[in-house]
Amino acid sequence: MTTTGTRPPGEHPPGAAGSRHPEPATVVMPGLPVAPPRGGPAAGPAPVPQRGTPVARRRRWYAPALVLLALALLPVAAATTDLDALGGWGLATVLSPAAWAALACAVGACLAELWMPRPRVPMLAAATGVLVLCSTGLPSVVEPVARFTTSYVIVGFVDAIAGNGVPPPDVDARFFWPAFFAQWAWFRDAAGAADLDVVLRWFPPLVVLVWATGVYALARSMLGGTRAPWAAAWLFVGLNWIEQDYFSPQAIGIVLLLTVLTFALGPLATRRTDAAGVPGWPAPHPGAPRLRLLRRWAVAAMTPPNRPTLPPRQLLLIYFCAALCLIALAPEHQLTPFAIIGQLALLAVVGRFRGRGLVLVAIFAVVVFVIVGARDFWMSQIGLLLGSGDSGNALQTGIADRLAGDVGQVAVKLLRIAVPGLTWLLAIAGAWVYWCRRRDLVPIFLAAVPMAFAAVQSYGGELFLRIVLYGLPVLTILGVDALRCYVRRGGRGREKVLAVGMLVLFPVLVLIRGGNEAYMVVTPEDITMTRAAFAETPPGSKIVPLDDTGPYAMQGVGVYEREGEIATCKDSAKKVASDFTRCILDDEPDVLLIYTSTEKKGVVLDDRPPGWSRQVVDALVASGEYRVRYRNGFDAMLVKTAPTVVSAPPSGASSGN
Repeated sequence: MTTTGTRPPGEHPPGAAGSRHPEPATVVMPGLPVAPPRGGPAAGPAPVPQRGTPVARRRRWYAPALVLLALALLPVAAATTDLDALGGWGLATVLSPAAWAALACAVGACLAELWMPRPRVPMLAAATGVLVLCSTGLPSVVEPVARFTTSYVIVGFVDAIAGNGVPPPDVDARFFWPAFFAQWAWFRDAAGAADLDVVLRWFPPLVVLVWATGVYALARSMLGGTRAPWAAAWLFVGLNWIEQDYFSPQAIGIVLLLTVLTFALGPLATRRTDAAGVPGWPAPHPGAPRLRLLRRWAVAAMTPPNRPTLPPRQLLLIYFCAALCLIALAPEHQLTPFAIIGQLALLAVVGRFRGRGLVLVAIFAVVVFVIVGARDFWMSQIGLLLGSGDSGNALQTGIADRLAGDVGQVAVKLLRIAVPGLTWLLAIAGAWVYWCRRRDLVPIFLAAVPMAFAAVQSYGGELFLRIVLYGLPVLTILGVDALRCYVRRGGRGREKVLAVGMLVLFPVLVLIRGGNEAYMVVTPEDITMTRAAFAETPPGSKIVPLDDTGPYAMQGVGVYEREGEIATCKDSAKKVASDFTRCILDDEPDVLLIYTSTEKKGVVLDDRPPGWSRQVVDALVASGEYRVRYRNGFDAMLVKTAPTVVSAPPSGASSGN
């Protein structure tokens, strides 16, 4: 019997050479000293100062000071950014130096805390929140109201359900998945709020911060360590240019997807084991003879996964929460349930998580909802579910058709194509590192599962954006594994290279995400004019925008005739001012809304001459069919001239009888 504190002869200490169970490699990220080679001299950087030294005490204040400086610069950035000068390059060219300084301070705060000998989790969390605010949330800071036309379409859906609690029929296919709209309609009514303007403005940075939390939790399970998970969260934020984080169902759908995936790869994670010692795949015994490939596959498939180590009550709670998320996804969004079903099915087949019944719960929830809740949709729109099969048309719509506009627009969109390609290359390198370390290729296939959505050609041009988004959490985690290996093999000098890369990545993110800002920005004047149009126009009238920009659909869904763009103008060949004038007179809307973003879109994206929208307004007024109800700069509201105007008597006045 061996006494305490001694080892039998021939037994190696933990992590020593020749041990069957070597100590796991230390996570090396920026700020972490590189361990000396095993068996070699203890060569390396100078010892890190301990907590009690003056240097260590001074370094503790670097990250908090940079965080406070970044927050102090944001109001200055908002006051000094000239949104009127927006052009084809988008937001990056009009931001003031204060905005870029705030972003640099946010990045510096993250790096300063990561380089601490013992990084503080609360400080890392605070630095991550400020980083999201200074990058993804920069439009919310410098613009007075929420941006993005589609977010106002979504809030119009919420407004429609808030009226009587029932989605209006035959208006939009998205009403067949009404969970998000009903949820926020309930929130709005419970709070007694008249609108959701504040929610729309700050929703993107908040939801991205929640996404980053989910990526951090996934990275803790897949990579381990204390620094690598934070780097994975930052890399996810820096590569998330896709802009699907606006006020929308898919934003909440990604939250639910990450929650279930975190459960599956965290507390429910497992691997196949063979208690009998029969060599499977990979072989449990280094000296065991290798069997035939088919035999190894058969053994691996028939070997049940081992059980998680959590107590039964905790497992039951996790199963319950995961099942609730999967059930909630069914009426939330069209595509997200299928993404998580595919990823869970892959994990179940390879035996990587315990709880394969969750796959059945997700499939049952989707089938029941589609048959019962969305019956009218699939009975009349079965082609949308099956897809047209025209992959060339999908590529044309999703990629080629988007490469339009001036030099700035084309450059930004080419960057949007290059960034996913570089992300996949980095992830493939990380998959190789992950394979060398764990003999596991499941994560890279997990990121590739959403590519099956390419078969749904009829979903639209945003399909490829969703494919990238669904795989991005796992791709960034694998990318961090590759970067960690790069630093581990090169020493402290490579940490500085990654720090410079982080300082470059986030300004590029601002450039890519804000590339469409010229025609996505919304002003308070736009909102006031739109609400006045709906308040002054009788129900049943046709209120349309000159082009599909601006907050034209923020209310009145199901009450007024609604078109994103005048139908006859969509197919106009040249789309010049005379074409718009002609098709507007043919379509005869009751109210026509023109925004500054409409003018900017025509100039930077459709190659129209500056001032083209004013030419349309002047031509319509000259025709005598329309009159100007409101006009200020490029913002204008035109109403149809009635042939006979009969003034109604004032309220309470006698009718003469």
